[in-house]
Amino acid sequence: MITDLMAAAPAISVDGGRILGTVGAGGIATALTVALVAGIREPKGGAPADGLKGVGGGGRKSRIRKRLTSDQAQYTGVAAGTLYMTAGSIWTIGRNVSDAFAGMFTNGGFGSAGLGAVSLMLGAVMYFRELSPGKAAVTGIVAAGVWAQAGGIWGLPQALILTGANAIGLL
Repeated sequence: MITDLMAAAPAISVDGGRILGTVGAGGIATALTVALVAGIREPKGGAPADGLKGVGGGGRKSRIRKRLTSDQAQYTGVAAGTLYMTAGSIWTIGRNVSDAFAGMFTNGGFGSAGLGAVSLMLGAVMYFRELSPGKAAVTGIVAAGVWAQAGGIWGLPQALILTGANAIGLL
């Protein structure tokens, strides 16, 4: 007796809403850091920024596919800084840098300045100045830590980032 056997392919589903699988705060912080570094650095051996041919690195030539703009670097920096604080472990350096920056202004040297004032300063720099992508990324990382500590309306980016990350299963 011969029986025809037909096996169905297993159903593809997103387990528990985890679109990217199990990532975690540390994993997404690492991924965002890689994206920042890859998106803001000039490729090794690539063409120099001023367009001069024959000047600059030797060796194998590489190209950059996508370069982060100043705004993209700031937003990615804010997201990375928020997840650094959530991840803990080696990522506490982001919060330490934010604390040191805020301390320069809140320790009395500038009168009675609080974290809200430091948040306003960072917001003004991010809005009015177009920084290089590297400086914009660092500014975003510092801003994430200061804004999280300042509370009030400044806590909204942190709340939105963490709620969104949790909603798609990253945390």
